[in-house]
Amino acid sequence: MTTQRLTRVPAPVVPGISDSVIDTATGLVYVSGVYVPVPEDFARSTELTFRALEEALVRAGTDLSHLVRVNVYVKHLDEEKLQTYRRVRDSIISAEHMPASTLVGVHSLYNHATIEIDAIAVL
Repeated sequence: MTTQRLTRVPAPVVPGISDSVIDTATGLVYVSGVYVPVPEDFARSTELTFRALEEALVRAGTDLSHLVRVNVYVKHLDEEKLQTYRRVRDSIISAEHMPASTLVGVHSLYNHATIEIDAIAVL
């Protein structure tokens, strides 16, 4: 007999995609790539994407202070976008709760997004 370890977190998302999954054995929450396409304003898109990530974490029973890992994908990453990303991130996530992270420049993202974030948090 197997015990179910993964719990899907209900959310309004793209059909066929799990927005978030909780590993009940470890207490880890895995959040799929979150994005909010506002291609004309990278700072606003970054802020809204972090807020969407925060909403996903709250639905799972945790918050941004419990992030342990984020992977960030930025369309056409350059120095200006890097500085904008850091400024917005630092206004949302406190330095004392800064997760391990990777920032990757990419050619394109789904649905014309300019930034996408996937994450791991603890309950």
